[in-house]
Amino acid sequence: MTKSIAVLTVLAALFLLTSSPCPCQDEPEVKIARLTDLGDAVAGRMEISAFNGPVPALPQGSRAISQMPGWPVSMGSDTMFKPTRGLVFADLDGDGPLEVITSSTDNTLYAWDYTGAAMPGFPVTLIGMAQYPPSVADLEGDGDLEIVQFTRGWTDGGRLYILDHLGTPLPGFPKSLNNNNVTSTPTLHDLDNDGDLEILAPERDYPVGLLHVFEYDGSEWGGNWPVALDHVPACTAAVGDLDDDGAPEIVFYSYDSIYAWEVDGTIMPGWPKQITNVSFSYQSPALVDLDGDEDLEIVVGGHKDAAGCYIFHHDGSTYPGWPKLVGSWTYCAPTVTDLEGDGKLEILDGRAGGMSGTSNCFWAWTSAGSTKPGFPYSSSHGGGSEGPLTVADINNDGFMEIFADHNITISDDGYLFGVDAFGNDLPDFPLRPRGFTYMNGAAIGDVDGDGDYELGVLSTHDLGVDVNLYDLTGTYHPSEISWEVYHQNRRRGGLKGSEDKLHIQGRFGLGGNVAFYLHGEPGNKAFLWASRGTAKIQHPSFGWVFIDSSTIQVRLLFNALIPQAGEIVSNVTIPNNPAFQGKTFYFQGLIGADPLNGDGKLTNMLARTVQ
Repeated sequence: MTKSIAVLTVLAALFLLTSSPCPCQDEPEVKIARLTDLGDAVAGRMEISAFNGPVPALPQGSRAISQMPGWPVSMGSDTMFKPTRGLVFADLDGDGPLEVITSSTDNTLYAWDYTGAAMPGFPVTLIGMAQYPPSVADLEGDGDLEIVQFTRGWTDGGRLYILDHLGTPLPGFPKSLNNNNVTSTPTLHDLDNDGDLEILAPERDYPVGLLHVFEYDGSEWGGNWPVALDHVPACTAAVGDLDDDGAPEIVFYSYDSIYAWEVDGTIMPGWPKQITNVSFSYQSPALVDLDGDEDLEIVVGGHKDAAGCYIFHHDGSTYPGWPKLVGSWTYCAPTVTDLEGDGKLEILDGRAGGMSGTSNCFWAWTSAGSTKPGFPYSSSHGGGSEGPLTVADINNDGFMEIFADHNITISDDGYLFGVDAFGNDLPDFPLRPRGFTYMNGAAIGDVDGDGDYELGVLSTHDLGVDVNLYDLTGTYHPSEISWEVYHQNRRRGGLKGSEDKLHIQGRFGLGGNVAFYLHGEPGNKAFLWASRGTAKIQHPSFGWVFIDSSTIQVRLLFNALIPQAGEIVSNVTIPNNPAFQGKTFYFQGLIGADPLNGDGKLTNMLARTVQ
């Protein structure tokens, strides 16, 4: 898809802010992994079965796609529990390149730079196993990122952590939720529109559960919160304005039911819902406006006898053309994307698959429920895909590519599938890391800041976990990443199109070239500010702006109309001047039909330090 790019001059304004001081064996061993829900005892134990014998040919990949220097790196893990749902990329130190952040069931949180070197303060020892990865966001709007991590024990002993970018727990953390397990991946969202993100934290209190809301300072919402569940928690929460009333709602599963709550914790009309012969574990809902009526549909995956993908309107009524059954057990969370760039949305979902022989792994359906040409994607030796199905246009052809895990290894090497929008294998895919990619899937981004894509994936094996980071070709562009990680983005939430509106690409160092990307609705007005300040105030017109404690140092870098392409791109070269080194800048946009008169919304804030 061709993009219109408005290149704007912002360098002069930026100056003003600095003026103040193995091929397989002949008879390979084939292993298949399945995740077993053990009900009242524990949940999430991986079981492995193995068999030997001739295996039909599967595209092996030329292994021409190499890993980044310094990768893979290794983590430990519990012998029975393996980490699921992958890893996340984020710029913890504000220098431009991204860090690789994940956790494992060896009671540890990890962060590495793009060379594979551990970040300062990491790894961090945790109380409890980290079965799911963390979420990462600027919780309080100061430009610095925080890491939110949940942990669990076998049956209890979990904790809620918030850590700063150096791996230090914030005051009051970790928190115990009655010493029960804190399950899934955190969802981070500004539920009350105060500029700070809240944390949705599920507590497993078998045979029931609770969903809590916490502030970043550790205080807990009262009133109707926490809300009670009829069974144990079974997903990562989704957040979006379901009924188009201007306020967010929250969608969550217990093992038996789907819930939808108002932000005050009252249940929405039509909910909760149960589906006959369906239960919920690990899937997590996706939210999207499929029919263009301004409210959101809820896309859910379920397992057991009627395993498949289901869609409901916000009032709980069934969406026409659905459900789509997949014929076997599934823990796959649905993904929503526009594969062909034609404005028509597709729904992706997978399943565990068969033990041997040709097996369907994952599907792509139209919003009306028709199977897309080239799908379902199948493997010739059994197995399926139940990790996050991530999506990006990595080859700049205007069509999205899909990346999927597999629960099969052959001779101890696993598979990470990469297919085009029509179900064809991408050149040099599948990737073949050591061990199972099962339940983990890929994360996609430009980790080293060199302008092309990297793909990260966890693979589990008998000795622990490998963290793999592959160097892909294709020019990186943030708007071409449709579903970058488990539950859409690093704050999670499952809402299609909820990605950050402001991106900065490139190395923020002396002489470095940096691009600012501001995304919004075509025709809307867009403003971008930069600041050298460290404290925030509420301005009646401009929203949150940043000031120095003594001198206001806020600069409007540009204002412009967003073109038809939906983004403005501004290119900047950082002066090769030692006076810039160590300076920290804060950037935030404001977008809307008439932003200066209150009809606008602030973007995410980004902080960058000149290296």
